[in-house]
Amino acid sequence: MEIRIEGDYHDPEKRNIEIVERKGIGHPDTLADKLAEELSRVYSKYCLDNFGCILHHNIDKLYIGGGLFLLEKNNIVRYNPIRVELNGRVSNTMNGKKIDLEKLFIPVIKKYLSTIMPRLNPELDLNIQINCTQYSKREYWYTPRNIEDVPDSNSLFAADTALCVNYGTKTYCENLAFVLEQSFWNYNENGYAFPKYDNIGQDIKVMVSRMGKDITATICMPVYKDVYSTKEEYDNIIKYHETRLMEIAQKIDNPNSYVVNVEINRMPDKSYRNYSLVIGSCIECGEEGVVGRGNSAQGLISSFREHTVEAPCGKNPRYHTGRIVNFMGKNATKRISEELGVKCTLYSLTRNRGSIIRPYLFYLSVDDLAYENECKKIIEEEFNEIKFAEILKEGKLY
Repeated sequence: MEIRIEGDYHDPEKRNIEIVERKGIGHPDTLADKLAEELSRVYSKYCLDNFGCILHHNIDKLYIGGGLFLLEKNNIVRYNPIRVELNGRVSNTMNGKKIDLEKLFIPVIKKYLSTIMPRLNPELDLNIQINCTQYSKREYWYTPRNIEDVPDSNSLFAADTALCVNYGTKTYCENLAFVLEQSFWNYNENGYAFPKYDNIGQDIKVMVSRMGKDITATICMPVYKDVYSTKEEYDNIIKYHETRLMEIAQKIDNPNSYVVNVEINRMPDKSYRNYSLVIGSCIECGEEGVVGRGNSAQGLISSFREHTVEAPCGKNPRYHTGRIVNFMGKNATKRISEELGVKCTLYSLTRNRGSIIRPYLFYLSVDDLAYENECKKIIEEEFNEIKFAEILKEGKLY
């Protein structure tokens, strides 16, 4: 395994301009991403419990949106349900035993969406279509007769030639975008998100822009239409969250002394525009979301970072580069940053049917070459077959 290290790290914080976006958990594209991820997790666990291996699947073509819900005379009127179309290829049989994909997937979809959006009625508000196929040029790939038709169950290899890009540290703008969006959520012991506030919707987006030392965090935040009667009441809800977010921003470590301003639903003249919903996300009024259009594997859209378009959500956690290499790459770059104090970007390139644990190419870009040997050691420790076997056994990828 060759690991090339160069001292050519591009630090976004050294530029005069930086722009970072975070599509929140209730944003249509993030809903599609995270729902695909949850479906893959449930499917993988089902396969392991019933067959002892993860059957071939790629649940990465999920679509959500196109609903129409209006508030009329203070009642929610449902003109058109929200469509959820699960496309892609999923094995539906193993050794003659059928897997009822609708029975497995539909409850997961209803539970996830109604947890993120408590006002959604999963029995009335969703039109769910399971459109998965088993077509493939490789016979039995999605209809295995036995475990021999699932070769990756015994041998770890990459199913695609693909590139993953990971970085170990967040800039102030990246950290600000992430922390502000996460402040709208509570999490339970299993890591599932629940809305923290009952007067606002979940379709929240944060756009942080920095010019020199001046930062503006622009937030789109929907207010429920039935919780206010006047513009003053609406404005007061917005002002409360602007003040709350400013207090959070001021507590974030700010070594460069940036001047931060938080604006929610502001017009160019600084007045508040009306952004109201009845269910909580714009999928209720015709908007749509699809897997891969949202945040990167790092949870952000950092326009001034090198990145890949590889979308890991819904991909097979046994052999897909986007799931596996991103997971290990994030662990490696985090350790390099925390243990060595080195800022870095790691580029990992796999080849189809080559090793997924030992990618074809590692290229580590660092801001300090003094720790070159230590960086290589960390990468070798994280991209390790024994460690990866433990990760799979503990179910950390599913």
